[in-house]
Amino acid sequence: MDRLTSQEERITFEHLADRRGYSPRRCRDKRYKDVSHTLKAKGKDDKPIILRFDLKKQKNKKQNQDWIWIEFKNSKGEQGWIHGDAHFIAFERSLDFIVVNRKDLLSLVNSGKVRYDLPRVTLAKKAKYRVYSRKGTGEETTQINFKDLKNLESFQLWEKRDASSD
Repeated sequence: MDRLTSQEERITFEHLADRRGYSPRRCRDKRYKDVSHTLKAKGKDDKPIILRFDLKKQKNKKQNQDWIWIEFKNSKGEQGWIHGDAHFIAFERSLDFIVVNRKDLLSLVNSGKVRYDLPRVTLAKKAKYRVYSRKGTGEETTQINFKDLKNLESFQLWEKRDASSD
């Protein structure tokens, strides 16, 4: 795997969105559930379009980046971010950001890919395509492989290396 330079490691979602012609802002609007950023774009007749994003930052650089966590219910047992108000989800990885439409992602996990018919698992390492719950929480999550997202029509890969020459 290619090593990133320190400059490439500092490239942010906001920087890449700006390079693509969007005007990114952190979202502080409490009306929207699970929205971390808004991106303003030009629509028809130059009318602005506001796209809502939920950025999933990379938490553990040593974690296998081929697997992505999906949250159905949060630790309180409330609806998770997959059911939130974001139009798009952006998953940060070391070399890139994976961007997909939230509704497309929800359809993918509900298409039979995730095995709801099997008993829940209680070990994170067994969460691949299975519903995982931590003991003592209402949480329900699963893991799906990054390769599954490539077949979504909305799939985009925003590479950090492309912006490192700025």
